[in-house]
Amino acid sequence: MLYRIRLPLLLLTLLSFTLTGFARAQQIALPEIGQSGGAIVTPGEERRTGEAVVRNIRRAGGILDDPLLNDYLNHLSYRLVSTSDTQHPYFEFFMVNDRVINAFALPGGYIGINYGLFLASDSESELASVLAHEISHVTQRHHARAYEFSEGSNIPVLAAMIAAMILGSQGSQIGQAALTAISAGSIQQQINFTRANEKEADYIGIQLLADSGFDPQGMAIFFQKLDKESRLYGPQAPEFLRTHPVTESRIADATNRAEQMSRASSPNPKNYYLMRARIQVITARDKKAVRNGFEKTLKSGRYLDRDAELYGYALSLIDTGEFEQARKILNDLLNADPGRIAYLLERARLESMANQHKQAISHFKQALADYPGNGPLTLAYTKALLRAGKANEARQIITEHQRHNPEDPHFYKMLAEAEAALGQSANTHIALGEYYYRIGQTHQAIDQFSLALKKKPLDFYNTSRIEARLNEFKEEIALLQQGMK
Repeated sequence: MLYRIRLPLLLLTLLSFTLTGFARAQQIALPEIGQSGGAIVTPGEERRTGEAVVRNIRRAGGILDDPLLNDYLNHLSYRLVSTSDTQHPYFEFFMVNDRVINAFALPGGYIGINYGLFLASDSESELASVLAHEISHVTQRHHARAYEFSEGSNIPVLAAMIAAMILGSQGSQIGQAALTAISAGSIQQQINFTRANEKEADYIGIQLLADSGFDPQGMAIFFQKLDKESRLYGPQAPEFLRTHPVTESRIADATNRAEQMSRASSPNPKNYYLMRARIQVITARDKKAVRNGFEKTLKSGRYLDRDAELYGYALSLIDTGEFEQARKILNDLLNADPGRIAYLLERARLESMANQHKQAISHFKQALADYPGNGPLTLAYTKALLRAGKANEARQIITEHQRHNPEDPHFYKMLAEAEAALGQSANTHIALGEYYYRIGQTHQAIDQFSLALKKKPLDFYNTSRIEARLNEFKEEIALLQQGMK
């Protein structure tokens, strides 16, 4: 883990979210971490734990759920994974909706990065250095070394605890909002990698940077920024900087190791700058203010990349309903760079938002002809079809996409909307149930599957499928309830 995270209290909040109505928060009994004599965690347990943590984070509003941004993050990260010698079968990367600078690796190959850390970087190599460090924690199985599961350990409770630690970081609006929602007790448990783990992750991470064509100095440069920020804060520094400082020796080690490797000199790719601009727009509370900010920066000429600044300006114009000006900017960008997915997606989305459905569908079809199966384009196309009243076509596209991507909650939500438009009430409840489960709302998932079970007629296959899924959800709730006794 790049930074230590010390997160009291929030576990109780996450558990109370899950068990509203019968939680006994003051009596939580947590599985012990690092307990001697416990059974070493298996890869399967790591995967299930990490998956449950992500659902808990999502339930608390902690995921920055933007398909295009997530696509960029995963492509960048898998460039690093592909050069490692890991036998780990699975990785998933996601953006956390928090401006605090932080990143973390979870059991099972799940890696989160706060959007605040992305914006704190000034190059893709700096951003990649953080991802390389976290990837190294996973490839070296530091989670299995960091803690042991007691016999019969309760994965849902452990997952809620880890999620609580992540979301409760000082300065996190999500964490602070959750802290105010409870009054019972406090949890002082924390999960930390050892210094040896951290040193190993730095060492291997720098090698991954070099092998993947990034500047290996990216890690040392980013460490220096964190060290400077820590000095500026002084004794009031955020928790992760006070409890896990980036030391001079750590910076020196990273610098010395990077100097032994060839240094990449390629410029930052366009998508890095585009995603920085995108984050600024989608995380902005005041849409007009962010639009004015892009306009001012474009006039002053003080920007990292002009195309990215224009792109961000166009996004902000769409958000404020200024479609004609946004259309002109996007058309100009596409004339200069016709194959850029970020531009293609926003031009088509603009037409859908402007209720120009025929034009929007045409743009999406053209884009998907060039990039078949692209997740962000497919999702946006599905939304456009539903806005245009083409529910049957939307359902066909979703069903095909889910054969290869069955876990994405966005598509279940769209599927529920399509089934509802087609009058398929049982299928609507099933799709909503799957959506709620994937965003961590297990109680709502149970409600939806129970409603689906009441719809008639249902054949034996669908009845059995619904009942089996209900049993899985109820078992998870029972484990959480058991962990709180």
